[in-house]
Amino acid sequence: MDILELIEKRRSIRNFLERPVPEDTLEKILKYSLLAPSGRNLKPVELVLVKDKSKIEQIMKAREGAFSFLKTAPVCIVVSANEESGTWLSDASIVATYIQLLAVNFGLGSCWGHAHDRYYNEKSVEEEIKRLLGIPENFGVLCVIGLGYPNEDKPAHSLSEVDEKKIHHEKW
Repeated sequence: MDILELIEKRRSIRNFLERPVPEDTLEKILKYSLLAPSGRNLKPVELVLVKDKSKIEQIMKAREGAFSFLKTAPVCIVVSANEESGTWLSDASIVATYIQLLAVNFGLGSCWGHAHDRYYNEKSVEEEIKRLLGIPENFGVLCVIGLGYPNEDKPAHSLSEVDEKKIHHEKW
């Protein structure tokens, strides 16, 4: 599959089959996503792969509703980065995007759930996830990505969806 097809096929999947994702596929997603570019090539992003259903459920409760896609996800990846890097949010976003494109490449679906600067029941979602997973204090948590085999069909995107008025040449 070429990159254009991956981009078209990437959709937010919120319902997953009860089917395990092979370990070698998960390892490839984790490793290849960390090849993403980063500011000054500092590579501040670190990932936490979670397969334990009770832990996934605890993460889901950190932001119920928004994280409801985790209910059927067999795995999730928590994307975090060292906040000492001035570009950690951008760097983590690029890695998260790579994860989602790699998921499509391996026939998986994914959904991004935002954690950074989000609150649920007056508690920081980010801090709750850090507590649950033992993520160091100097790391920020950008998002949680649910992964698995899709249990829903969504049509691929097409270029007809692009609002060409949002594309500017030479000036705004």
